[in-house]
Amino acid sequence: MATTFLTLVNDTLRRLNEVELTSTDFDTATGFRAQVKDAINSSIQEISQKEFEFPFNFTAGSLTLVSGQQEYSLPADFKIADWDSFRINFDSSNNFSARKLKLISYDTFLKRFFERDSEATTSDFDQPIYVYRTLDNKAAFTPIPDAAYSVSFNYFAFASDLSASTDTMSVPDAFKHVVIDGALYHCFMFRDNTQQAAVVKSRFEEGVDRMRTLLINRFTDVRDTRVSRLINVPHGNG
Repeated sequence: MATTFLTLVNDTLRRLNEVELTSTDFDTATGFRAQVKDAINSSIQEISQKEFEFPFNFTAGSLTLVSGQQEYSLPADFKIADWDSFRINFDSSNNFSARKLKLISYDTFLKRFFERDSEATTSDFDQPIYVYRTLDNKAAFTPIPDAAYSVSFNYFAFASDLSASTDTMSVPDAFKHVVIDGALYHCFMFRDNTQQAAVVKSRFEEGVDRMRTLLINRFTDVRDTRVSRLINVPHGNG
């Protein structure tokens, strides 16, 4: 069962010899106990923002293309996309066939399709064949869409902040102690206890390294097909 925000906060408070919260007074917590709530979220965000991608942050996204529009913003929690996963969904009502979109680099788009698309008129619009990442981290398609195609893809997301007492973290329960160590670091810093902060910070970093070993490095096939290509492909030539 996923660990709730209330449990994370109270586990941290106990380690600090502080009075625990209840589901009744959780939302109105003030002072140091409110600081502990913030510390839990800071810890989860720090894990989420590491340079490597944890599988528990892997999720599905979708876009609805618009006729004549080439570029699209990605979800607000977007961190890095699996650019090789973009596909047009089957739509029987509009007679759209399913199609896996081919990934090209931005340089390839400029060399092969930019001039054509810049001069395109409505009659030139068509079902997209290619997807590429723009310099401002948007998803773009060529040919320019001629209809409202539904596109699905996968991406790694940044963690969302916990808010309600019953909210659950995305980090697996087995690594709850890592989240708590990260929270303790922020709490000790808040209290100007730099010595204890250094101890738990080291323990937190060691815990994150173990998470990487257990959740990423042991599954090299998943890492290679999802992560390495995400980093390298956009800088290639097609």
